[in-house]
Amino acid sequence: MTGFNEKNGILHADDVPLPQIAKAAGTPCYVYAASVIRQQYERLAGAMARAMPPGKQPLLCYACKANSNIAVLSLLRSLGCGLEIVSEGELVRGLKAGFDAGKIVSTGVGKQKREIAACLKAGIHQFNVESIPELEMIAAVASEIGKNANVVFRLNPDVVGGGHHKISTGRKSDKFGMSVEVVQKAFAAAKTMKNVKALGLSMHIGSQVFTVESFREAFEKIPALVEGLRKAGHTVSRLDIGGGFPIVYRDEKLLDLDAYAQWVRDIIMPLDLEIIMEPGRYLVGGAGVLLTEVLYVKETQDRAFLIVDAAMNDLMRPALYDAWHGIEPAQNRSAPATKQYDVVGP
Repeated sequence: MTGFNEKNGILHADDVPLPQIAKAAGTPCYVYAASVIRQQYERLAGAMARAMPPGKQPLLCYACKANSNIAVLSLLRSLGCGLEIVSEGELVRGLKAGFDAGKIVSTGVGKQKREIAACLKAGIHQFNVESIPELEMIAAVASEIGKNANVVFRLNPDVVGGGHHKISTGRKSDKFGMSVEVVQKAFAAAKTMKNVKALGLSMHIGSQVFTVESFREAFEKIPALVEGLRKAGHTVSRLDIGGGFPIVYRDEKLLDLDAYAQWVRDIIMPLDLEIIMEPGRYLVGGAGVLLTEVLYVKETQDRAFLIVDAAMNDLMRPALYDAWHGIEPAQNRSAPATKQYDVVGP
């Protein structure tokens, strides 16, 4: 792992020995290598910069759900990121980490009245609206507190994306987004609302999307819709194209970011839109480890167990998605392997 290196048989995170962190902070704890986050941001921003001119660069809004640690948020803010949030709590954390509210985007299918009001009072960049009832709620709250809401409407492109069926969000059977017909109705409805300004579209097809073709298929749904909306007299000046960029857990092949950026340039850039992206896992997923201590070695007639102080609540993905996560010793790394164990929580 870049950012995690072995020195004298001990695993380090950005030159800090993990056993030293365990002693200082206790276990279980999460440890993040800032160098990895910087590197991932530079890779994504660099791919976009190579493909598109300076005046057309997207606003990279980090998806807070991927990791809402305040130190991680502060680092990403210092790199130039905006923030994508799905709750009032994430808004509070983002503002505490120093994000400019004008670079915060609110998403999610279940926005609550209090959350909407907090976002309006903070002056966020926009709401990514998932349904007409949600639009009506935003309009009502905006009118009630005397604020104006910038909104874009999430298109469901009916595209299969995501490394697992539970993290695919762009199929017509998914709860996310609206069909072309409903998006058109939403724009028309927004025109009748005094405190709402409809500015564009959004979409997000899933997480861990390994094929550029999935993104391209979704992008190709946009030009005709934008043209039709503009002909109908609607303003379409923004497009949030989501995230979904994958990381490697075991032996997966990474997405070709340059090819992705070229599709954004070729399909999206000619539409003259402010482009927003929502990278999350891609920026932080490979930057952290769960540091845990072996409490006991337990052997039965059939199996041998290492019982550690971290539990499923600390790392839920294997149980939810059958996800694979590597297990590495933090010290004595040069010692030969002698036995196979099941690593289990308390």
